[in-house]
Amino acid sequence: MPIFSVIAFSALIVAIVSSFFAIKGKYQLYWISAIGIYIFSFLASFSIGQLTVGLTFIPLTLAIGYSLGWIKNKVHSIIFLCLGTLIGFLMVIYVSNLLFYPLFPLFNYPENNSN
Repeated sequence: MPIFSVIAFSALIVAIVSSFFAIKGKYQLYWISAIGIYIFSFLASFSIGQLTVGLTFIPLTLAIGYSLGWIKNKVHSIIFLCLGTLIGFLMVIYVSNLLFYPLFPLFNYPENNSN
């Protein structure tokens, strides 16, 4: 459906624009960027979404770092950037498709342990 393509690319544009302004100093926009990348990845999961879902963790770690006051200079920012890249890479390698369905294992939990 074309509407999903419009929503996906709109989320990507929101993610890019909010990342730009977050880098310029509006650190709260890292949260919006992470949500935008995740929505784009979810809707594009049939093609490049599995590659881009790992990118969600970069603005997410930066948002957490700035929100908790752990990032005080550029060195801290680079550390959190590398940490987000590492977490995203490891999550894509080991968790893969379950990143798109974070609550899916919870819904099946009673069924799987009914033995």
